[in-house]
Amino acid sequence: MKGALVLAAVLALTLARASVFAPPSRTGQWSLAGSLERPRAYATAVTVKGGDILVFGGLDENDPRVVNPTSELISPLTGKVTTLPGKVPGRLHQTATALPNGHLVVAGGVEWVSDHFQSVDRVDVFVPEKNAWIEAAPLLQARSDHGAAALPDGDVLVAGGNYNTRPLATSEIYDPRTDTWREAAPLSHPRVRFSMVSLPDGRVLVAGGLDQLGRPLATTEIYDPDKDRWSAGPDLSTPRVQHATVVLPNGDVLFIGGQDGASGTAERFDHVTGKMRYAGSLVTPRLVEQAALLPDGRVLVTGGSVEEPGRTNWVPFTDAEVWDPLTNKWRAFPSPKEPRALGDLVPTPAGMFLIGGIGTGEAAHRSIERLTLE
Repeated sequence: MKGALVLAAVLALTLARASVFAPPSRTGQWSLAGSLERPRAYATAVTVKGGDILVFGGLDENDPRVVNPTSELISPLTGKVTTLPGKVPGRLHQTATALPNGHLVVAGGVEWVSDHFQSVDRVDVFVPEKNAWIEAAPLLQARSDHGAAALPDGDVLVAGGNYNTRPLATSEIYDPRTDTWREAAPLSHPRVRFSMVSLPDGRVLVAGGLDQLGRPLATTEIYDPDKDRWSAGPDLSTPRVQHATVVLPNGDVLFIGGQDGASGTAERFDHVTGKMRYAGSLVTPRLVEQAALLPDGRVLVTGGSVEEPGRTNWVPFTDAEVWDPLTNKWRAFPSPKEPRALGDLVPTPAGMFLIGGIGTGEAAHRSIERLTLE
């Protein structure tokens, strides 16, 4: 009887896990789904309330303006691309954080001034009900290449980044109800170009990036909003920067690829145990890739740049692969049509959309590709 109870418990646990990560059973096909108004590299593309995809920011080195001040909406159902009438200052390396009411807070970044980029304190809020931007209170500290994450009470935490060329450790919190910023506890050390995600228990995880000397980091930190305090988290298995990050259905966090020795590796932060777990070796090593969660719980990665000794430029390619959480392994997947790095992979009920980025010769992309699962 006791053995039967143990067997039943194991079966229940297996079924519970399977309900979080459904068994993979689908492949897919890519097709051209339209074009943006202007080529965009380093842009941000996210789904907004109502289901459309908002695209903003980014640059085109062949455009006299360099950075793009317009925003575009993509309808996943029809493929129609609409340029919004209002403009916001063109910039890149900003953050975008969704609020509980569906509004989107875009904070910081760099703008092009005469002949150089400059960090800004500008904050704009996108209101999807009106398809309009509202200028919000500025950051306390101008910054770019920083991180941002939503807190349980609806506030937004912003941390780290660069002020022009000076790495930052400072943090601040935005209250959208009062449109005000307040200081928060700083990171233990300056950190740039890192991952920053909200955890299921309300805390915030920061991982990898670069330190103040430009060296890749393996360290992590965890912010407790109740105590306004950062504490050390578990180290990554390898220093990781220019990598991809995906939050899994159960709240764990998957880190994929990156610069140098991290390019062919993946690992998962287990939010229950607080430990890092091995997450397989990539089929194709890569950095600055696109990654997103598929409906069946697998993680799709597309393109990115080849990481090779002596590389001085981005070398975009097409290869795609998927991570299966049930086997903890990566395997090849149908690839997009065009080489692409530094783009955005956006999941919608109508399919996965691959938007912007750079292609062959580091030229900015206009093309939009769509993955239809079969």
